Amino acid sequence: MPAFGVYPIADAKTVGEEISSTYEGRHITLLESEITHPSHTDGMVNKADPIVVGSIVGVAFTSAAAATDYIAIDTEGIWNLDVVAADGDGNSAVAGGDLLYINTTTAVISKISSIATQVPFGYALGIITGGSTEAIAVKVHFDPLACCGDVVQAKEITFVEEGAGVYTGSVNVPAGATLTNVIVHATALWDAATSATLIVGDVADPNGFYDAVNLKATDLLAGESIDFAHTGGVEGADVDAPAAAVAVRRRYLAGARVVTGEVTSVGAGTAGRTRITVIYTKPDTSTLATFV
Repeated sequence: MPAFGVYPIADAKTVGEEISSTYEGRHITLLESEITHPSHTDGMVNKADPIVVGSIVGVAFTSAAAATDYIAIDTEGIWNLDVVAADGDGNSAVAGGDLLYINTTTAVISKISSIATQVPFGYALGIITGGSTEAIAVKVHFDPLACCGDVVQAKEITFVEEGAGVYTGSVNVPAGATLTNVIVHATALWDAATSATLIVGDVADPNGFYDAVNLKATDLLAGESIDFAHTGGVEGADVDAPAAAVAVRRRYLAGARVVTGEVTSVGAGTAGRTRITVIYTKPDTSTLATFV
């Protein structure tokens, strides 16, 4: 007897018995009554509806005539679906590659990422003007790590020394996010013959966070790290030394930014290993202060 969709209750099958091998399990079958889908006059799921069940997302292969109908769901693939060009701050244009989320109550797809109401749905493969609702190609794929507001998130750049030259890495930080920290960790010292120097910042100021960090020695020994509170004397223009005012500028930006790290290595070397961890938060919950 099924307990969820067509799937058997506990211990109804032998351990290790394969349930389905079709397309590596991307197609699942659920009861119409278990599915959250866009609203229709008959109350039933329609063919090609985006759906959500808990954290499962996908697109319905068929329409239902009754709540007791079993519906095949595609949990991957590329589908042309209606998307609302909005995020947690209001109207927001959709660009190719943007993360998209589905509302767990209405099944509306948008860029709104609040964990209170949304789960990740996939990626936009088209563009929409802010405030509009249009059908675009969407790559369906649930990724529990692909965001969500009201949580602290981290992205990382890793550098592996492979000889003389310029090494560049970057991470995208969404619009409206606040940087909580940027940590540079020396896993292993660089052994470039002449020098290996790191800068960290963004487009507005490439060395705004950290400037001229010696990765061969002195500034960062193996196993050591620097951050906004422990700058090691290599702080850029956006970060005060701890002994000064201890201010960090441009933590919050209304627009998106790209945090970059760049290592310039002079002379051959292969030992260096460095990590940059960018930590930020983008709350979807914001309370307006009262004025009396």
